[in-house]
Amino acid sequence: MQGTSRADTSVAYRGGPTLDVVIVGGGPGGLAVSQQLGERSIAHIVIEKGDCPGWQWGQTYDSLRLHTGKHLSALPGMPFPSGTDLFPSRAAFTSYLKSYTERFTIPLRVGVEARALEREENTWRIKTGEDWIVARAVVVATGIMSSPVVPCFAGLDAYQGGLIHSSAYRHPSGFTRQRVLVVGIGNSGAEIATELADAGASVAVSVRSGVNNVPLSIAGIPSQYLGWAISWLPRAMQQRLTRMVGNVGSLLRGGNPLPRKKGFSDCPDVPLIGMKLANAVKSGRIELLPSIERFGPSGAKFAEGTGRTFDSVILATGYRAALEWMGAYGARDVCGFAKRRDRVQSQEFSNLYFIGHNYDGRGGLYNIAVDARRIARIVSQRQRL
Repeated sequence: MQGTSRADTSVAYRGGPTLDVVIVGGGPGGLAVSQQLGERSIAHIVIEKGDCPGWQWGQTYDSLRLHTGKHLSALPGMPFPSGTDLFPSRAAFTSYLKSYTERFTIPLRVGVEARALEREENTWRIKTGEDWIVARAVVVATGIMSSPVVPCFAGLDAYQGGLIHSSAYRHPSGFTRQRVLVVGIGNSGAEIATELADAGASVAVSVRSGVNNVPLSIAGIPSQYLGWAISWLPRAMQQRLTRMVGNVGSLLRGGNPLPRKKGFSDCPDVPLIGMKLANAVKSGRIELLPSIERFGPSGAKFAEGTGRTFDSVILATGYRAALEWMGAYGARDVCGFAKRRDRVQSQEFSNLYFIGHNYDGRGGLYNIAVDARRIARIVSQRQRL
């Protein structure tokens, strides 16, 4: 289906017609579900608080690249354009989302933010500003990037230097020649730390626990593709194999100075992809520090008892599913995602769905494509009842 996006702010409010489906969030998850519903001629709209599709992706740091290969990161019905890098840049990905919206005439309503969710009999009411949208089914596609996690570090309020979450970081200008502490060793933290070091900052990374570090690619093949190959195995076995890949990569590069993760988890175990941080630590350009005991006005004291001063602190402490706006209907499982059955359906309500809550070695975008098809199939079956 060809056409242009209907990116206006007109919506059906309480007192008007009840919509079949409302998708909350115009990122990759919301767009993928919309495309699949459109394939089945199911009436729906997508509401997005930003001013364009994938708005939240446009707020990430400038140098961001997907860690997942383009072949397993495309949304249903449309591959990445010819010539796109194997690991697409932020600009390439946001351009792809815009083109996707136009190609499938996604019924996108921008500048409409969901602020509360209520239920009346078997329908849903979504509060948007002073108005309400009424729908028979709701798909929650609010992702995680709009809900950064800031742990309660002792003394953090007393720290007088620069302080931001990694979600607010854009580029290294302003940090050059500063002493910067990056808290956290996930993918965002590792990329930001190495970028800052390359730009001339004196960088330290505080590590609370270990990490599974795997190469971005092996013999030119993205590690994600191996993740796809083993994704059908039990989670514990996947984690063991991921560690084996990391160990092999470490041996090939003469060892890895990053602490290894211990034990196994029932929750998604997203590895640190790429060896830039490990190489920077090995070369002495970035210093590893243990977990933080407490902050003070000029810096932090660490678990080993030493104290350091820093001009700026960047909290790369992760994200959680953005469900706060849902109130009592945003119940979480032990991993912080929505309580679901059949991957996408609310445990309690058959007409409430979630996308972007499944992570494994295949990558988040691959799972979004899988789950968009699943949601559309379930909604279609329910409409035929």
